[in-house]
Amino acid sequence: MYLLLLWGELMKRELLFGMAVVALLVCGCTEKKPIKIGYMGSITGKHSDLGVAARDAAMLAVEQLNGQGGINGRKLELIVRDDTFDAKVAEQMAGELVKEGVAAIVGPVASSMSKAALPVVEKAGVVMVSPTSSSNELSGKDDYFFRVMEPNSKFAGHLAESALKLGIRRLAVIYDTNNRPYTVDIFHVFREVFIKGGGTVTSEVSFDSNLKPSFLPLVKQLGTGEADGVMVLASSVDSIVIAQQIRKEGTQAPILSGACGIAQRDLLQLAGKSSEGMIFTLPVNSQSVAPAYTSFKESFSKRFNYPPTFAAVLAYDATQLILTSLKKDSDTGKLRQTVKSISSFDGLQGPIRLDEFGDPNRKLFVLRYRDGREEVLNTPAP
Repeated sequence: MYLLLLWGELMKRELLFGMAVVALLVCGCTEKKPIKIGYMGSITGKHSDLGVAARDAAMLAVEQLNGQGGINGRKLELIVRDDTFDAKVAEQMAGELVKEGVAAIVGPVASSMSKAALPVVEKAGVVMVSPTSSSNELSGKDDYFFRVMEPNSKFAGHLAESALKLGIRRLAVIYDTNNRPYTVDIFHVFREVFIKGGGTVTSEVSFDSNLKPSFLPLVKQLGTGEADGVMVLASSVDSIVIAQQIRKEGTQAPILSGACGIAQRDLLQLAGKSSEGMIFTLPVNSQSVAPAYTSFKESFSKRFNYPPTFAAVLAYDATQLILTSLKKDSDTGKLRQTVKSISSFDGLQGPIRLDEFGDPNRKLFVLRYRDGREEVLNTPAP
């Protein structure tokens, strides 16, 4: 009798164990794997102002969607890589993200890094959406590259027209050749439109930031006294130093800056009075009262303890393009086709229209630093 009872107890335990194993297997089979999204940008070094802000915005977008349950019950996982503003590293980091099995990549933030990474993602069939790469060399191609910032053909032309409208006719120019797909590209477009409109380029000076030049001698070569404006195309850190040297030379002429030149979130504090009168064109209006933007600004500032820069706004939009596409069709293997099927989506400050090659058409704003604050000089029509 005792043996029968013992045998029965053992059989009961075996049955319970078997049921537990089956339950675990069922749970394991039904648990949905996360959708991996890559982020790549310059998050260390003097170009990190763009990369860090863009990374943080991508993180926020992913966190918010995960808080809403993800996509069809699948959470998103953001995998971050630092390209260190080095083309070889960018190529390597793109390869790492591909090996991680990402469905898409947000970034890079610099045109030269996007050019380096594109062959890797193209070969792997991975969508790449850049927040801030604007080189014309990336335009008009039926590939895996998309972006939410206008190409230089529009951006630089708008800046040239704005300068002329503001009465700037004689312009001295200094630019960094280390990011040629951006700086040289934008200068060539700008110069063509500026001269056609009656302007004159009084002097142009180039430098390679990798060589860590002394900027005072370069600024002296500009001959700023003969110009009624100075254009600076360089990183935020270098633009600040150049602006300071320009002011030390005694000129109070307006300084025109490329977008990457004013990306530094604490530019005003770093540059002091040197930033007074700085003019730039952006697809982002920091004074916008659009509900989506004001909500984002509040959430971003609370999450990261600093206000979002234009790079953060554009990176959030870039991430939303990917997420909007995945919501439309969660099949990551069809992501490129899905993104291409979206001709317009909701950005933080209004709808963003995309052409057949993934280039955007957005409002552009002329902004100027005056009395320690940003002011909008125009209000574009929708």
